[in-house]
Amino acid sequence: MADIEVGGRFGRLYGYLDWPVRLAALNLLWLLGVLAGLVLFGLAPATAALYSVLRAYLLDRSPRLWRDFWAAWRSSLRSSQVVLGVPILTVWVVVFYLLLARSTPFVAGMAVLAAGYLATLLQLPAVVAHVDLPVLRSWQVTAEVAWRRPLVTVAVAALVMGLAVGGWLTTPAAVPLFFPALPALLATITVQRALEPPPPAR
Repeated sequence: MADIEVGGRFGRLYGYLDWPVRLAALNLLWLLGVLAGLVLFGLAPATAALYSVLRAYLLDRSPRLWRDFWAAWRSSLRSSQVVLGVPILTVWVVVFYLLLARSTPFVAGMAVLAAGYLATLLQLPAVVAHVDLPVLRSWQVTAEVAWRRPLVTVAVAALVMGLAVGGWLTTPAAVPLFFPALPALLATITVQRALEPPPPAR
Protein backbone atom coordinates (compact mmCIF):
# COMPACT_ATOMS: atom_id res chain seq x y z
CA MET A 1 0.00 0.00 0.00
CA ALA A 2 1.36 3.42 -0.94
CA ASP A 3 2.00 5.94 1.80
CA ILE A 4 -0.47 8.78 1.96
CA GLU A 5 1.10 12.21 2.13
CA VAL A 6 -0.77 14.81 4.13
CA GLY A 7 -0.03 18.38 3.16
CA GLY A 8 -0.82 21.86 4.42
CA ARG A 9 -1.76 22.54 8.02
CA PHE A 10 -2.83 18.96 8.65
CA GLY A 11 0.55 17.75 7.40
CA ARG A 12 2.38 19.96 9.89
CA LEU A 13 0.03 18.87 12.68
CA TYR A 14 0.61 15.22 11.81
CA GLY A 15 4.37 15.85 11.91
CA TYR A 16 4.14 17.45 15.35
CA LEU A 17 2.04 14.60 16.72
CA ASP A 18 4.63 12.13 15.47
CA TRP A 19 7.34 13.59 17.73
CA PRO A 20 6.20 12.09 21.07
CA VAL A 21 6.43 8.59 19.56
CA ARG A 22 9.86 9.35 18.11
CA LEU A 23 11.17 10.72 21.41
CA ALA A 24 9.87 7.75 23.39
CA ALA A 25 11.44 5.31 20.91
CA LEU A 26 14.74 7.23 20.95
CA ASN A 27 14.76 7.18 24.72
CA LEU A 28 14.40 3.39 24.70
CA LEU A 29 17.17 3.08 22.10
CA TRP A 30 19.40 5.40 24.13
CA LEU A 31 18.93 3.22 27.21
CA LEU A 32 19.71 0.08 25.20
CA GLY A 33 22.78 1.81 23.78
CA VAL A 34 24.00 2.67 27.26
CA LEU A 35 23.49 -0.91 28.43
CA ALA A 36 25.16 -2.29 25.29
CA GLY A 37 28.34 -0.49 26.29
CA LEU A 38 28.13 -1.74 29.88
CA VAL A 39 26.95 1.75 30.96
CA LEU A 40 30.40 3.35 31.32
CA PHE A 41 31.42 2.79 27.70
CA GLY A 42 27.89 3.02 26.31
CA LEU A 43 26.90 6.45 27.59
CA ALA A 44 28.92 8.48 25.08
CA PRO A 45 28.09 6.52 21.88
CA ALA A 46 24.42 6.24 22.87
CA THR A 47 24.27 10.01 23.36
CA ALA A 48 26.09 10.63 20.06
CA ALA A 49 23.66 8.32 18.24
CA LEU A 50 20.66 10.00 19.87
CA TYR A 51 21.73 13.46 18.68
CA SER A 52 22.68 12.14 15.24
CA VAL A 53 19.22 10.68 14.61
CA LEU A 54 17.52 13.80 15.96
CA ARG A 55 19.54 15.96 13.57
CA ALA A 56 18.54 13.69 10.68
CA TYR A 57 14.87 14.13 11.62
CA LEU A 58 15.22 17.92 11.78
CA LEU A 59 16.87 17.90 8.34
CA ASP A 60 13.94 15.85 6.96
CA ARG A 61 16.18 12.95 6.00
CA SER A 62 13.62 10.36 7.17
CA PRO A 63 16.06 8.19 9.13
CA ARG A 64 15.32 4.55 9.83
CA LEU A 65 15.24 4.69 13.58
CA TRP A 66 16.68 1.32 14.58
CA ARG A 67 19.21 0.96 11.77
CA ASP A 68 20.51 4.52 11.84
CA PHE A 69 20.75 4.67 15.62
CA TRP A 70 22.89 1.55 15.84
CA ALA A 71 24.97 2.57 12.83
CA ALA A 72 25.76 5.86 14.57
CA TRP A 73 26.38 4.01 17.86
CA ARG A 74 28.93 1.69 16.26
CA SER A 75 30.70 4.43 14.31
CA SER A 76 31.08 6.62 17.39
CA LEU A 77 31.90 3.86 19.91
CA ARG A 78 35.57 4.86 20.10
CA SER A 79 35.62 8.46 18.91
CA SER A 80 32.91 9.62 21.33
CA GLN A 81 34.67 8.32 24.46
CA VAL A 82 36.91 11.39 24.71
CA VAL A 83 34.92 14.16 23.04
CA LEU A 84 31.69 13.29 24.90
CA GLY A 85 32.63 10.72 27.54
CA VAL A 86 35.09 12.89 29.45
CA PRO A 87 32.75 15.93 29.71
CA ILE A 88 29.83 13.67 30.70
CA LEU A 89 31.90 12.15 33.50
CA THR A 90 32.71 15.64 34.80
CA VAL A 91 29.04 15.93 35.77
CA TRP A 92 29.89 13.75 38.77
CA VAL A 93 32.59 16.25 39.75
CA VAL A 94 30.05 19.09 39.54
CA VAL A 95 27.58 17.13 41.68
CA PHE A 96 30.33 16.35 44.21
CA TYR A 97 31.24 20.02 44.66
CA LEU A 98 27.59 21.02 44.86
CA LEU A 99 27.05 18.54 47.68
CA LEU A 100 30.24 19.75 49.33
CA ALA A 101 29.06 23.36 49.23
CA ARG A 102 25.42 22.76 50.16
CA SER A 103 25.84 23.98 53.75
CA THR A 104 28.22 26.85 52.97
CA PRO A 105 27.74 30.44 51.73
CA PHE A 106 29.16 29.35 48.37
CA VAL A 107 26.25 27.07 47.46
CA ALA A 108 24.36 29.74 45.46
CA GLY A 109 27.42 30.59 43.37
CA MET A 110 28.21 26.93 42.83
CA ALA A 111 24.63 26.28 41.73
CA VAL A 112 24.80 29.07 39.14
CA LEU A 113 28.13 27.81 37.80
CA ALA A 114 26.83 24.24 37.68
CA ALA A 115 23.68 25.31 35.81
CA GLY A 116 25.76 27.22 33.27
CA TYR A 117 28.12 24.29 32.79
CA LEU A 118 25.30 21.77 32.36
CA ALA A 119 23.48 24.09 29.94
CA THR A 120 26.66 24.24 27.84
CA LEU A 121 27.27 20.51 28.10
CA LEU A 122 23.76 19.83 26.81
CA GLN A 123 24.74 21.37 23.47
CA LEU A 124 28.07 19.54 23.03
CA PRO A 125 26.66 16.36 21.39
CA ALA A 126 24.64 18.55 19.00
CA VAL A 127 27.81 20.37 17.93
CA VAL A 128 29.61 17.03 17.48
CA ALA A 129 26.71 15.75 15.35
CA HIS A 130 26.68 18.95 13.27
CA VAL A 131 30.37 19.47 12.50
CA ASP A 132 33.40 17.16 12.42
CA LEU A 133 36.08 18.87 14.52
CA PRO A 134 39.03 17.85 16.71
CA VAL A 135 38.18 17.24 20.35
CA LEU A 136 39.42 20.53 21.81
CA ARG A 137 37.92 22.52 18.96
CA SER A 138 34.54 20.81 19.51
CA TRP A 139 34.58 21.90 23.16
CA GLN A 140 35.56 25.43 22.17
CA VAL A 141 32.84 25.74 19.52
CA THR A 142 30.26 24.44 21.99
CA ALA A 143 31.16 27.16 24.51
CA GLU A 144 31.04 29.79 21.74
CA VAL A 145 27.65 28.60 20.48
CA ALA A 146 26.18 28.31 23.98
CA TRP A 147 27.20 31.77 25.15
CA ARG A 148 27.01 33.70 21.89
CA ARG A 149 23.31 33.91 22.70
CA PRO A 150 23.20 33.45 26.47
CA LEU A 151 19.48 34.19 26.76
CA VAL A 152 18.68 31.29 24.43
CA THR A 153 20.94 28.93 26.38
CA VAL A 154 19.44 30.00 29.71
CA ALA A 155 15.91 29.74 28.30
CA VAL A 156 16.50 26.20 27.01
CA ALA A 157 18.02 25.15 30.33
CA ALA A 158 15.11 26.67 32.26
CA LEU A 159 12.61 24.98 29.94
CA VAL A 160 14.28 21.60 30.42
CA MET A 161 14.27 22.03 34.20
CA GLY A 162 10.66 23.18 34.15
CA LEU A 163 9.56 20.21 32.05
CA ALA A 164 11.52 17.78 34.22
CA VAL A 165 10.15 19.14 37.50
CA GLY A 166 6.62 19.60 36.14
CA GLY A 167 6.60 16.11 34.66
CA TRP A 168 7.91 14.59 37.88
CA LEU A 169 5.26 16.33 39.96
CA THR A 170 2.34 15.58 37.63
CA THR A 171 3.10 12.40 35.66
CA PRO A 172 6.39 10.91 36.90
CA ALA A 173 5.87 7.76 34.83
CA ALA A 174 6.16 9.86 31.65
CA VAL A 175 9.53 11.39 32.53
CA PRO A 176 11.60 8.32 31.48
CA LEU A 177 9.78 8.37 28.12
CA PHE A 178 11.06 11.80 27.11
CA PHE A 179 14.35 12.35 28.95
CA PRO A 180 17.06 12.69 27.69
CA ALA A 181 15.52 12.73 24.18
CA LEU A 182 13.47 15.92 24.73
CA PRO A 183 16.39 18.03 26.07
CA ALA A 184 18.51 16.64 23.24
CA LEU A 185 15.90 17.79 20.71
CA LEU A 186 15.84 21.31 22.15
CA ALA A 187 19.65 21.48 22.17
CA THR A 188 19.85 20.18 18.59
CA ILE A 189 17.41 22.82 17.36
CA THR A 190 19.38 25.54 19.16
CA VAL A 191 22.76 24.46 17.80
CA GLN A 192 21.45 23.87 14.29
CA ARG A 193 20.07 27.41 14.13
CA ALA A 194 23.27 28.87 15.58
CA LEU A 195 25.59 27.04 13.16
CA GLU A 196 23.58 27.16 9.97
CA PRO A 197 24.93 29.74 7.48
CA PRO A 198 23.02 33.03 7.21
CA PRO A 199 20.74 33.44 4.19
CA PRO A 200 22.40 35.15 1.22
CA ALA A 201 21.87 38.89 0.97
CA ARG A 202 19.53 40.01 -1.79
